[in-house]
Amino acid sequence: MSINLILCEDKQVIQNSIRTSLERAAKQNNIDAEICLVTDNPKRVIEYSKQYSQGVNAYFFDINLESSMNGLELAKQIRSQESHCYITFITGHPELCMAVFRYHIQAFEYLIKPASYQDIEECLISIDNNYSQYLDNKKYNKDSTIIIKSGTSDYNVELHDIIYVESINQKLVVHTRNRDIEFFGYLKDIINDLNKNGESFCRCHRSYIININHVKEVNYRDSHIIMSNGEKCYMSRQQKGEIRDVLGRVVQEYDSSI
Repeated sequence: MSINLILCEDKQVIQNSIRTSLERAAKQNNIDAEICLVTDNPKRVIEYSKQYSQGVNAYFFDINLESSMNGLELAKQIRSQESHCYITFITGHPELCMAVFRYHIQAFEYLIKPASYQDIEECLISIDNNYSQYLDNKKYNKDSTIIIKSGTSDYNVELHDIIYVESINQKLVVHTRNRDIEFFGYLKDIINDLNKNGESFCRCHRSYIININHVKEVNYRDSHIIMSNGEKCYMSRQQKGEIRDVLGRVVQEYDSSI
């Protein structure tokens, strides 16, 4: 997704200079970004934010705007509408930067006028890098959770919190660190969703799927597994060999990492 660049500056010469620098920096560094709005009117910026708050917006504001609304007030309103956006102040009054903390704006950067091309280029590169990391984290978080529908509720459960899943009379019970969640389903249907981010989950019995990372003890003689919460899961004779192999791989991976 392209980064939308929005500039609010009341001095025409400075406005043109910043716009040119942003366009040049994006082109020379192969950054997927485009100028979407250049204005001296804070109200136009607010209208833009209301309409395009779902996009990836990077705002560049002068603090001391010749308007009924200064850059700090503008940024505060933008932040209230967009939790994830980038706000950079370009100002000739560095002493005003301290006021940003009182407004709880979470500014990304502060550039002092006259901002050089290098300053603007470094800022845009930092925004692009931060956004790439944000996307990576978002993908990881999505891959490391599972949505469980139970009755009229949806639960977003982190996979590493799941200790084991138990099948009881066409119902599944997901046992986590904090709670148990019941819903209608079958183990054969949920195993792939559990292992979408790796191979941590293993079916040890027709009634159990365990999280290998929560195994505390395996009793091969009595065919049961003690999990991290102290509860017991049974192990079928056919699955003993697989459990032994899986745990052996875990131990090897641990030994190779230290």
